[in-house]
Amino acid sequence: MSDLIAGRKGFSKAIANQPVYQQKRIHAISTQLSTYRERQPANEDTNKPKVTLSSDSGVLTRVHQIIDFLKKSQRPCTVDEIRLHVSEFTDDGPEFRHLSNNAKVIYNQRDNAFAYKPEYNIRTAEELLDYLRAIPDGGGLEVKKLSDSYLSEYSKVVADLRKRHLVLATTDNDDRPKYIYYNHMVIDQEVDEELKTNWDRMVVPDEPELGREMKRAGLGQARVEMREVKEQKDVKKAKKASSRKTKLTNTHLGDLIDLTKDYVPDSR
Repeated sequence: MSDLIAGRKGFSKAIANQPVYQQKRIHAISTQLSTYRERQPANEDTNKPKVTLSSDSGVLTRVHQIIDFLKKSQRPCTVDEIRLHVSEFTDDGPEFRHLSNNAKVIYNQRDNAFAYKPEYNIRTAEELLDYLRAIPDGGGLEVKKLSDSYLSEYSKVVADLRKRHLVLATTDNDDRPKYIYYNHMVIDQEVDEELKTNWDRMVVPDEPELGREMKRAGLGQARVEMREVKEQKDVKKAKKASSRKTKLTNTHLGDLIDLTKDYVPDSR
């Protein structure tokens, strides 16, 4: 019993003397605005100190405001112009460092100016049409992606192009456009309003009534062709049934009974 207690104490002591290794953790970036490109060119000085970006919520809010201001401006804006919009913006402030390293912002060091970099450099309805026309194989564009462009009211622009039949669209259940395509087959032909009214009033009858209407109009050819096809199928089935081979059994009866004839009882 004493050996067991001594062995347990020795095991506990060995565990306590084991070295402790610290686990390395990778902390996720809290926001895209604070993304910093850590990759450096091969010829860049690796001893250069890295830029530290602030994660302060106030700084990130001001950066978002500046990016929204640049997007609405649709042109490069100097530091002085940005400072009129956000008074805390300075050449050596954290907002400046954030903008200089943001993937959605273009920084011109020579003019010391910033410009928004949209996914689609589209500013007008005509530029949108040119973009759609240039998509190969008649492809289209997802409408919600236009939110990352210079079209501030792209929904109204798309609605106007649809009304003018310059684009085609696939819609959801609420008739809101999801994808738009350039209309390569524009037909500038006005339809008379009376014709539209009469077309809307036309009602397709039920199937039995439709058959009678077609008969009165002399449109029975399709029905005749269907009957002929059905008759041909019936003939093929009959031929197929008659071609079956039969096998007679009870051949030991010989000529006493003809098994190929129907049985007729004796009249006696």
